[in-house]
Amino acid sequence: MHSASVIDVNLSAVQHNVRLLQQIIGPDCALCPIVKADAYGLGAVRIAKTLTACGVDLMAVYTPQEATALFAAAVGGQILVLMPVRQIPRADELYRGLICGRLHLTVHDGEHLDDLIRVADRFGVKIPLHLEIDTGMSRGGCSVAEAPTLLERIGCHERLELAGLFTHFAKAEVDAAFTDRQVGRFDRVLADCAHLIPPACRIHAANSSATLRSSRYHKSMVRIGMAWAGYGLEWLEGGEVILEGQNLQPAVTWESRIIQTKTIESGTPVGYGSRWTAKRRSLIGLVPVGYAHGYPLHLGATDDRPAWGMVRVLRKLPEETATGFVPVVGAVSMDQITVDLTELAGSSSDTGGIEVGTAVELITADAAAPNHVPTLARAAGTIPHEMLCRLHPRIRRTYQFAAAAVHTLSARATAAAG
Repeated sequence: MHSASVIDVNLSAVQHNVRLLQQIIGPDCALCPIVKADAYGLGAVRIAKTLTACGVDLMAVYTPQEATALFAAAVGGQILVLMPVRQIPRADELYRGLICGRLHLTVHDGEHLDDLIRVADRFGVKIPLHLEIDTGMSRGGCSVAEAPTLLERIGCHERLELAGLFTHFAKAEVDAAFTDRQVGRFDRVLADCAHLIPPACRIHAANSSATLRSSRYHKSMVRIGMAWAGYGLEWLEGGEVILEGQNLQPAVTWESRIIQTKTIESGTPVGYGSRWTAKRRSLIGLVPVGYAHGYPLHLGATDDRPAWGMVRVLRKLPEETATGFVPVVGAVSMDQITVDLTELAGSSSDTGGIEVGTAVELITADAAAPNHVPTLARAAGTIPHEMLCRLHPRIRRTYQFAAAAVHTLSARATAAAG
């Protein structure tokens, strides 16, 4: 059933989130949304065009191929590639972005800078560069000690422009002390090398977590990932919080449909490994999604563990429409899950308005619901970023501009954030 599942992205919610983030950071701070990994699986071209229309200052991707796809789709604005790019073929769409000044590249170390100088000299163009400084992530970027030399080399080359200077926080969502140590290292570089940093250079460090923590992390630009999609405060633990972040609106819903119902007797096992056994006569529904679609493998209830995965069922009753949450039971299969409809139906012998074709919401835009992305991710032992990125491309994506209801965080999530 090609139409059995659909992921809907509310572009009005994305617009709302961008406007909210712009208010949080203020007019003197630029906004750089991250749209790598196909905008976390939501469709980079459509998302990037929406973000551009909102007046964002820059967008970032990881690979040159991701930037090429955006340029080829006529996405406007400037695009920063975070991965080390060492050569650019003249026939590549990336070249067109380079010669018109819309492509920004990252510098990671001295050897990488040598490669970028060769690119600039070969094409005779000026390249906007962002130097990444490793202050504690121990991933990409140059060392603090190497930074002054690289800044001097960039400043001395006529075809290189220092457009940005940045670092990346390792655990801004959980460890304020470690983040502050990173800020301290970064600030020392900024102070020691102030004479090498042009006024127009954008200084950026904050990801979504740090942006929603405190304005002292904002510098002159912030890099926003999941916050533009409406997620942020849910995974902050302790420390400062900018409370306006509670007004972010989740932009993603994932719906499917019940394709079969059956009644099973008490004591009947369900699913691979017989991990869940009906404790009563039960009405079981079959939904055609599974781990091949990106639904987390371990969310189903077992005899030893209550349900971690909950889905919302939308059923039609006489003169009304009712919703209710039901648990995923048994093992999550490759392309199907089983849900226990008994409580919602009212009995195992009466479907209670639940029939083949009844809509099932796997991911909701309601931040207080148990099938909210951060809640499901926590239950699955992962993070919201992975939850969205793993949603299979074969699931149809739809896009709409619709008024999104304002859903604040649940009391539990708010307490965790504060």
